[in-house]
Parts: sequence; C-alpha cells; structure tokens
Amino acid sequence: MRWHPILWHLFLLFLAAPAMAAGPVKVVDGDTLQIGTVTYRFYGIDAPEKDQICRKNGVDWLCGQEAAAYLRRLIGNRQVRCREKDRDRYGRIVAICWAGRIELNREMVRAGLAWAYTDYARDYEDAEREAQIGGRGFWAGEAQPAWEWRRQRRRHIGPQTGQNPGLTAP
Repeated sequence: MRWHPILWHLFLLFLAAPAMAAGPVKVVDGDTLQIGTVTYRFYGIDAPEKDQICRKNGVDWLCGQEAAAYLRRLIGNRQVRCREKDRDRYGRIVAICWAGRIELNREMVRAGLAWAYTDYARDYEDAEREAQIGGRGFWAGEAQPAWEWRRQRRRHIGPQTGQNPGLTAP
C-alpha cells in the first residue's frame, strides 16, 4: 500500500498535534481543572487564589472562591476538553480548555474573575480590557493580581502563622 502525499502529511500533523483530554471534571480553583487523574492549569491566565480576598463597595469579597464557583457554572453539565500548550516550571500541564464551545480561559478573564497573565502570553489582553471597561468581577472593586498576592504571602507568612497579609489595591 502506498500513502498519498496529502494523507501522509495529515497523518504527520495528527501525530504532532498536542493531546486532547476529556472526561469527568473537578474544578480545583479558578484557573485549574482536574480531568480524570490529570490536572490542567489554564494557559495565559491567572485567577485569584482560593483564600484570596478582594474588595467591592468597601466590603471584603471572597473573589478566589467566586472564581472557582463561576468556573463550575460555566462548565455545568458540558463535556470539557483541554489541549496542552506547554508545561510550567513545576511540570504541570498548561492548557486551553473548553466546555462545549466555550473557551474557559477566555471566559474567566472576560468575566473579570482572572487576569491575563501577560508574563507568559498575550492571548487574553482583549478579554481583560473588555472586563475592565465593563467593570466586571474584580474590576468592579479592588483586587491584587494573584501573582502579587502569592509573592506577598510567601514573604509575610511563615508556615506557623497562617495569617492573611491583607488586601492591597493594585
């Protein structure tokens, strides 16, 4: 049997394409999913940490918990699939994920419940501008970007204290 050149090229493209995953999904936080036994960190975005507190109308708001809850609502009963883009420095899979036709990475940023993580990708800057202009999510109040919050927490919290370093506006 002889392969037609076009079929051969399609076969090679198929082999080179990043793997797609599908299956039962668990929301870990606003930018991380577990599908089966595999954990996916969303490519190009950073959501508030689970215990991160933001502020709206002068009132503390559990924005990290809200981000995870919103992601659960976006997924609903839809089939979720993820396409690996990269691995982070810890070896975790960094991916773009969809629930049906909804790109979850983009929708989290568009809702103002994740930041475009421009240190690693610029794909979601337009969605972030849209959220800012619309005053959605944490753009309706005060929030410290998750990467700054984590850095501050590492500096100020020892393993024995457990104290929250507090909220500071960006």
